[in-house]
Amino acid sequence: MEDDMLVPRWYLTTPDWFAELPDAIPSGDDGKTVTNQHVRLHHDGPPAGPAESDAAMRVALLAVEQLSEAMTHAADCHDLTELARLLCGLNLVQAHLTQTIQRIAENVHGGAFSGLAAVPDTVVQALTDSLSTAGTNGEILAGHLKDAHLILRSVAVA
Repeated sequence: MEDDMLVPRWYLTTPDWFAELPDAIPSGDDGKTVTNQHVRLHHDGPPAGPAESDAAMRVALLAVEQLSEAMTHAADCHDLTELARLLCGLNLVQAHLTQTIQRIAENVHGGAFSGLAAVPDTVVQALTDSLSTAGTNGEILAGHLKDAHLILRSVAVA
């Protein structure tokens, strides 16, 4: 399931995380149901508006909280291959976040958001600069996740 919205960059491990999952533990009926509902919600219509963006953010936050709990309280249930897959997935999540932040910065700079015309230029520039810096730092974080994934994969797959 390759995402056309993700632009290939130096910090990506792979553009297709699902190709990394040939022998992953199946998610079961509940996991498949949730995944299918999310896919239908976000891929069967026009571009996301405020309600869809809010729903996507809620799902993302819940998913990240679930991963945090699993890595805090159930790390011993995961082997090195699963950890390598997790790092690959986190690399892709970070890449998506980074590129989303960079798109937001471009749209702020270009005045695409309604209401920006009334904001002083100095504030718009400061916001653009802050988001651009976040995007650059996001690339660095994604690059470190890529390195960690490749290091672990070299021992987990070998």
